[in-house]
Amino acid sequence: MSDKALDSYLEGLKFARKANNLKYISSLQHNIALIKRKLGKYEEAKTNFKKSLTYLKLNSKKTKNDTISYLMTISELVTTYRQNTEIDSASYLNDKGFKISKGKEIESLFRFNEGIIQYYSKEYQNAINNINEAVTSFSKPQNRIYFEYYNLIEAYLFIGKSYNSLSQKEQAMQYFKKIDSIVEKTNYIIPQVRTAYIEIIDYYKSIDDRNNQLYYIDRLLFNDSILDKNYRNVNNKLIKEYDTPILLSEKEKLITKLKTKQKRSNLGLIISLIITVLISILLILNHRKSKRYKMRFDEMMKQNKVEKHKKETKQELNDAIGIDEEVVHIILKGLDHFETNKGFLETNIKSGILAKKMNTNSKYLTKVIKYHKGKNFSPYINDLRIDYIIEELKADTKLQKYTIKALASEAGFNSTEVFSKSFFKKTGIYPSYFVKQIQKKENLS
Repeated sequence: MSDKALDSYLEGLKFARKANNLKYISSLQHNIALIKRKLGKYEEAKTNFKKSLTYLKLNSKKTKNDTISYLMTISELVTTYRQNTEIDSASYLNDKGFKISKGKEIESLFRFNEGIIQYYSKEYQNAINNINEAVTSFSKPQNRIYFEYYNLIEAYLFIGKSYNSLSQKEQAMQYFKKIDSIVEKTNYIIPQVRTAYIEIIDYYKSIDDRNNQLYYIDRLLFNDSILDKNYRNVNNKLIKEYDTPILLSEKEKLITKLKTKQKRSNLGLIISLIITVLISILLILNHRKSKRYKMRFDEMMKQNKVEKHKKETKQELNDAIGIDEEVVHIILKGLDHFETNKGFLETNIKSGILAKKMNTNSKYLTKVIKYHKGKNFSPYINDLRIDYIIEELKADTKLQKYTIKALASEAGFNSTEVFSKSFFKKTGIYPSYFVKQIQKKENLS
């Protein structure tokens, strides 16, 4: 069904582009992005949502409907970021939507997303409060157009998961069962419902309620068959806690137990052992990862100064790159001045702009940087920025309280995502981890 809809939208997009109808192009990009997200194609979905936003932003204040369309697309992009576990990006964009939507009915959609983001930040009670408040708001007739079944399923799912994290299992089950009720009444099934069924099955298994365990295994197997048909393309990307063969095996085992009232079979013990081994492996891998991050942090803290880039100029090297030695010397001197005066903190610095300041051309500049700094232009600039912000964080406790977005801006980046990726590429850890560890170190001292 999704594939057919996608074909129709793509066909419509061709005609809209021929007619240069920007409004329809934007609307179709939005709908195409929704389908691609359902199929698990998050990167493509993000691209389409951003294309839609380009038009919608220009027209967002013309009418009330234009503003709502703009905010709806922002909300869907936030959902795409968080489903792709890009929580920093989701949080930044959701804050932006929250401010624009203030006082409008659609504001609750951003409160709903904020609640889910708070779950990822382990603010479980705040997550429950915000999601519940959003659900209450969307129960009003005038607001229902902004809240689809998939929103309601996600709302109950994250409330349940938050209660689980607070060790309030019975409250969690109430919300997971609400998801089953929605599925039963509407036949509306999305991949997220699997998590609810698995939580219910595990809960009844933990209290040895075999009848309910068997009932919900049957419900999961039935809905899996529909999911497999409707989401065949995305099923390969889903990480399933219960594969169908294991579920079927568990089902047969339960039936045998209910009939014979015998103890666990050997198969159950083997499955439990496998699960235990898998969990142990995951814990070991996670421990090694934490240890590796800690080692990288300690190494960074031992460095008293940022290592200066090597400036040796060799005649044979200059000959190899085809630039006169005197020109190379002038460019290297200019780069030294650029680094000393922290010119790299200027956002949107380009090789052409920097070359012009040095009275040379960008071709010579990038060649000298490549041979003498061992990097292309962008990595060279980004590494300087990362070195700078690391030293600043070590020295300035006030800076340690900044958000990642604010730190990115402080270092000259205009994108939080690029900042985080550049930081990890250079140091092997993320800026959020570095800040937490340095704060911990400060508190201890």
